[in-house]
Amino acid sequence: MLLDIFSPHRRQCGLDIHMGRVLDSLALPAEEQRHPALMNAMYLWACFISRPEPLCQHEDHYLGLTLDALRDGLRDGEKIVDIIQGSCLLSMYFLANGRILEGSYHATAAAALTVQCGLHLNTHQDSADLQDSYDTKPSRTGVKEGERILAFWQVYNLDRCWSVILRKPSIIPDGLDPRQSINCPWPQDLAEYEAGYINAGPPFQTIRGFIDGEVSHSSFSAQAMRVKASALFSRADQLASSWDPSLKQTLTSLPEDIRALETSIAQFITTLMPLDQLDAISLEDKHTLLAAHTLAHTASIQLYRPFAQDNPIVFEKCSRSARACVAVIKHITERDFTFLDPIIGPCWSYAADTLIMELEAQEAWTLETDVRNQCTTLLFSMTALSPYLPIVAIAATKVQKRLSEL
Repeated sequence: MLLDIFSPHRRQCGLDIHMGRVLDSLALPAEEQRHPALMNAMYLWACFISRPEPLCQHEDHYLGLTLDALRDGLRDGEKIVDIIQGSCLLSMYFLANGRILEGSYHATAAAALTVQCGLHLNTHQDSADLQDSYDTKPSRTGVKEGERILAFWQVYNLDRCWSVILRKPSIIPDGLDPRQSINCPWPQDLAEYEAGYINAGPPFQTIRGFIDGEVSHSSFSAQAMRVKASALFSRADQLASSWDPSLKQTLTSLPEDIRALETSIAQFITTLMPLDQLDAISLEDKHTLLAAHTLAHTASIQLYRPFAQDNPIVFEKCSRSARACVAVIKHITERDFTFLDPIIGPCWSYAADTLIMELEAQEAWTLETDVRNQCTTLLFSMTALSPYLPIVAIAATKVQKRLSEL
């Protein structure tokens, strides 16, 4: 029953896994089943999702089991991909509940373990000696290798997106050194892996290539679009954070690297499925792409933020990106709220901050009314999401307080 509750929500917490294989494994001997760290993390999420139903009273029980299983799994060094997936689920559980330090800790642990085991490398290459001591050798069975690839990108999304929100350095490296660059193939749909369709090309610098404008025919699945949005979101924050504020006075145009990323974000948005077509695809792909749309527009907000106060043109671009986040909300149904990726909550906070900043600068009451309506839409949506994701309730309270003071 717990797996039945969890299954429709697996993408919500970043997990892309073949639930049929998980269920089948329960009938196998213990050593052939999925690791208890992963299983108990899924049970924990099932209890969390069921709030306020009676099942939620078992959260602490499964939380304890998950923590114990992770400790045992790290000691034994077996089924390490399961351990990584379980760590990600646990981190997302803490983050969704506003337990920031615990969420950050387990996100960092999952990312570090991923690098330690070489999941960021090309799975078609021979494993290094370091990896050979774990059970992470590439499997030639499509689904298992696909889950390994998807596990890496699960950690990548967690590391890149939440490092921005938590204001901490990301863990997974992506440098020029082949062993410190992300060479994992783009994620595909599980059905493609099951059918044996695995991108067999030799990927090199997957993310760097995308940022630089390279196009891969295998990089347009819903999962890949989510990864690209994470990459742009992280890169935008990195550039914005590295900009020296003292140079603003001499700035006549945006720096070249800022303009290049601005172009990359704009081009990426054009490759996303239009919002008015999302109801024609599966619900899980719809929710994944809603997150991708929101992250892309929030990436623009992050990119423009350092320059917005001193440059009216950039200020307008920043505001336009915030309004684009609001436009995404109009395609979210009441049912969708229970399945939304938790990262959407902080993105809405960034959009609200931008619109409130615009509201404070408005003079014409007609323009003020329009912006206030946009803020109201954001606040309403954050309030609607709060019962499912407590971290959003904290942000909604802050937004409401700021609006009431205007």
